Amino acid sequence: MKMIRIGMIGCGHVSERYFQQAAQLEGVRIAAVSARRLESAAQKAAAHGVPRWYDDYRLMIDKEELDAVVVTTPHSVHAEPVLAALDKGLHVLNEKPMATSFEDCTRMVRLAEEKGSIFMSLPFDLSPAVLAASEFVDERYIGKITGAEAQLSLPGPWRDNWYYNKTISHGGAVLDCLVYPLSRLIALLGPAVSVMAEVNTLIPNRIVGGGKKVQSDVDDNVSLIITFAGGQHAVIRTLWGMAFKQNNLIIYGRSGTIALNDSGIPMVVQSQGQVLPGAEQVTWRGNPDCYIPHEQIASHPNEDVMAHFISCLRAGKQPIQSGRQQLHVHEIMFGAYRSAESGQRYELTTTFTPWEQLQPLIFDTRSNYI
Repeated sequence: MKMIRIGMIGCGHVSERYFQQAAQLEGVRIAAVSARRLESAAQKAAAHGVPRWYDDYRLMIDKEELDAVVVTTPHSVHAEPVLAALDKGLHVLNEKPMATSFEDCTRMVRLAEEKGSIFMSLPFDLSPAVLAASEFVDERYIGKITGAEAQLSLPGPWRDNWYYNKTISHGGAVLDCLVYPLSRLIALLGPAVSVMAEVNTLIPNRIVGGGKKVQSDVDDNVSLIITFAGGQHAVIRTLWGMAFKQNNLIIYGRSGTIALNDSGIPMVVQSQGQVLPGAEQVTWRGNPDCYIPHEQIASHPNEDVMAHFISCLRAGKQPIQSGRQQLHVHEIMFGAYRSAESGQRYELTTTFTPWEQLQPLIFDTRSNYI
């Protein structure tokens, strides 16, 4: 088995999971690390037995014989290292958001395609529950799709660093949290055609970890309505102001519903017209005709991010969540900012081919009585 050599760009707390995941994979080595401060890179390298460290990622990718890089820098510092690595012909795993401007996101996707590089940009939505849910987005179970809602809301990041500083982060809850429910929704329902949004700073004076008081100028209160070609609306919400965390997704159909991570259930299907053989029948939100399809959930691989990325490299295939798919997700986010500023609907220009093709007529609510 060929050894795959990875360079880590960014040594903050987010990078830790990639070091740990890589350590579990056969034939994978973190060959070098880079951070803005050489001391930080040296400490991370010592902690994980990495032989070389740098304070300049350009020097690292020039000197090291790498196959790929993982970029875990702060949001506003994604574009330059990703583009530099792609230009060098390296494969790239990039943390979310892809970048802090739609123009940079577009440049990344085009350059990856031009170079023939594997480009995987988070979020990574391919959990067993999401993969199983995709099997039930079907008229047999839920009828015609009529709408959806998704949310990731929480009290707010507990750290007092760049998260609350717009000069550094170039955005708040939209880029940091909204990307998750939005990405899952788009993965399951496919491309949208427009977005309208309200985005503002609700809590400018915050108390964070250790009781420290900080001033925030980033968006922390976000509501989107995205529209699909059939006229269906999806409402997507992120609020850094709740006293608990809520991270759910619900797809509504004329005769059923699919819910992810709602009411303490990882995945449930409400289906008025179809019993799910072998599934556990439960009551969800007071509805008795609901099922947890344990077998379908368990049948899907529980891959982590690095495992999926490495499998793509070995197979020479782009990730299931393609660069074009994540570019569409990011256009919705940047379109939301533009919509909030202008008060107008933003018409989307990007599209993609979904990894799970839906029935062509599942969005058609107008040609028949339903």
